[in-house]
Amino acid sequence: MQLLKDFSRVFGVPAFIEPYLHFFVTEEEMRLVAVLGNRSLTGEEIATIMAKPYQGIKGWLESAYWRHILNREEKDGVVLYSAGNFYDRLDNFCKFGNYHVLPRKVRDELDAWCFEEYLKRNNYFEKVLQGEPDYTDCHNEWVLLLNEVEEMIDSAPVIRVLPCNCKMLAGRCDHSREVCLILDPQRISDRTGGRDLTREEAKELVRKLDQEGLMHTGGPPDWREKGPGVVCNCCACCCYPFRAAMRLGTRGKWPRSRYLAHYDRAKCLFCGLCARRCHFGAFYFDGTKVKKNGRLKSNIAFNPELCWGCGICAGACPGGAIVMIRKVI
Repeated sequence: MQLLKDFSRVFGVPAFIEPYLHFFVTEEEMRLVAVLGNRSLTGEEIATIMAKPYQGIKGWLESAYWRHILNREEKDGVVLYSAGNFYDRLDNFCKFGNYHVLPRKVRDELDAWCFEEYLKRNNYFEKVLQGEPDYTDCHNEWVLLLNEVEEMIDSAPVIRVLPCNCKMLAGRCDHSREVCLILDPQRISDRTGGRDLTREEAKELVRKLDQEGLMHTGGPPDWREKGPGVVCNCCACCCYPFRAAMRLGTRGKWPRSRYLAHYDRAKCLFCGLCARRCHFGAFYFDGTKVKKNGRLKSNIAFNPELCWGCGICAGACPGGAIVMIRKVI
């Protein structure tokens, strides 16, 4: 019991997850983290504490590092290990572990806890709320159109695809999970995980995700000068940035968009694809009927004040009734 208390304190474990810690960490790893506390030690020093030969625990330490149980850094040519934290371990486990063995109720609690931690760690996006025009430490800076994503892919020196931690944690929809693209080699470490794609594979993937109805986000804002960073393919129900933006009221500030949908009612076939695909209710069925080509169909209404400029509606419109218009920024 004391081991659990010591480990939870050092590792930042929320109390409700303690009965399920065996899914995240072994007892031996718990003991190591508790002993480390806030110290950074060499592998040899850890071996002494664990009363084991260093060569016998090297692989174990590396596994704990990759799984975010431990952190590792090099100082003056010496490799030091320190305790990780539950937030990072959860991120790794939801993407690469057997996360769905946890009961749904527990996963919902983890999602709620992690979302609040996400807001705290980003200072509740205070820079965005204060209207600072050149904030640089936000992610998912821009809502992108499909052609912009393909342009980023064409200029990327590397393309790595990963499962989306938001979707894995929230699990509120049936959209694809392997949707996050890293396009900057500086953002890939020895424990990033994922798999590399060719340009054509990456384009095929984002086109498929676009057809699914996922929005594209990415950055940095000046990627044409500095090179692309990341591209995520998002839904409003799972995606932490969009959930945060809706909660904080940052539409138009973050994630930012260069475009707004323009609806030509005369060309509308009233198929309803736009209403079914829109994540924010900008296109919707208003409950009335309209006659089109001699048939009664459900009427489509459009509220541009709710549009986030993702283009998911325009890309699917069979009648060409929706086009994306460049905004003056």
